[in-house]
Amino acid sequence: MTLSIDPREFAKLTLLANPSESESIEEKAKDSLELYLSAYKLAEKYERFSNNTQETSEAFNSIRDIEINI
Repeated sequence: MTLSIDPREFAKLTLLANPSESESIEEKAKDSLELYLSAYKLAEKYERFSNNTQETSEAFNSIRDIEINI
């Protein structure tokens, strides 16, 4: 059985769970944007792999070593 992950919701929750510890507002924004985009792209890639596999573990193994390239 595979799980379906909404990339937008996953990215939002990832961002909320991992706030930036940077000092400046600009750095916080950059950190947040980078984290949001990385989480979104990773969830998208998971969704693509999960559509082609039967087990969630297979999908995770397929995306484990993939570069996100934002």
